[in-house]
Amino acid sequence: MSFSRDFLVEAREIARTLDCDAIESVAGKLAAIRGREGRLFILGVGGSAANASHAVNDFRKIAGIEAYAPTDNVSELTARTNDEGWATIFESWLRVSHLNPRDGILVLSVGGGSVERQVSPNLVAALDYAKAIGATVLGIVGRDGGHTARVADACVLIPTVNSAHITPHAEAFQAVVWHLLVSHPALKRVQTMWESLPNASSRRAVFLDRDGVLTRPVVSDGKPYPPTALAELELLPDAKDALDQLKREGLLLLVITNQPDVARGTQQVAAIEEMHAFLKERLPVDDIFVCYHDDRDHCDCRKPEPGLLLRAAAKYGVTLAESYMVGDRWRDVDAGARAGTRTVWIDRRYAERSPSSPPEARVTSTAEAAEWILRDLRRFSYEADLRTKS
Repeated sequence: MSFSRDFLVEAREIARTLDCDAIESVAGKLAAIRGREGRLFILGVGGSAANASHAVNDFRKIAGIEAYAPTDNVSELTARTNDEGWATIFESWLRVSHLNPRDGILVLSVGGGSVERQVSPNLVAALDYAKAIGATVLGIVGRDGGHTARVADACVLIPTVNSAHITPHAEAFQAVVWHLLVSHPALKRVQTMWESLPNASSRRAVFLDRDGVLTRPVVSDGKPYPPTALAELELLPDAKDALDQLKREGLLLLVITNQPDVARGTQQVAAIEEMHAFLKERLPVDDIFVCYHDDRDHCDCRKPEPGLLLRAAAKYGVTLAESYMVGDRWRDVDAGARAGTRTVWIDRRYAERSPSSPPEARVTSTAEAAEWILRDLRRFSYEADLRTKS
């Protein structure tokens, strides 16, 4: 094989073996920093310093996190190096910036710093200072992660697949991981430019939960349950008008429903299919996607997992970022957020937990949900027109 092919095979293997759980942990901690109005200081040396500058832009602009990179201030950096020494430049910068427990630091580094080898001692000093203050410490680093991996609250290690190419792969995948983070539903707040432009080939959809959105659930002790047969199925009074309004806007209407009683042995698929045939006769829905599993099956389609939404989007060519998930339970909202849709929570005041992912809208009825979506579509189209004209 050619060198180019070998190098890209290595990159593919790194992407395949990255620790997704570690990335999710970093995303959660970044969301927590933003939630408590903390700041994010991104530290890097050499090529990683250039990455830090780019990452600051993305975390500020896309994720809405107040972020800074000390290496962006060349005057202060060179003055401190000349007058105080290389090893303390980041620690001194953080002290002047009044680093506090609400804040976080994110280290981008090939090796993560090492006291023993005297490699990037400035990172080591900054890390120790941040830990002493109680700030959150995060890292995206190569090799064994060095001092960063040892002290971090969450750290993503870039796997080594060829010791001759540690540095280029580590610095390249720093960018892959931070772009993943700012695109993560838990962090992303602003649509990026090209994705926000109207796309003639894209399709928008409204994903709809069934019970509590289209049909009346059976509520017992404050918790909702599905009807067991067609005789118990009752359409909500505002469901048809709401869906008619959405359909007139050219939106696909796709029902996404969990029906775990099949896995539990208390319901038959035939009974559910009979109810869904009734829904298709009475409502302008384009398709219905069903998960028949229970939690113990560990499937990817039972909400809050996004599998059903992703399959529906693939089948119909739906652009998820321009689509909506409407549900009355936390599972619906979290599934939509994980799939990358905008989310609308119909809060029926059930005796259960709230969504982990804050919805874009919180309403009290299906009609209100449709009205909010139509307003949001008009706003989106107006802003897209302004960007195109400018």
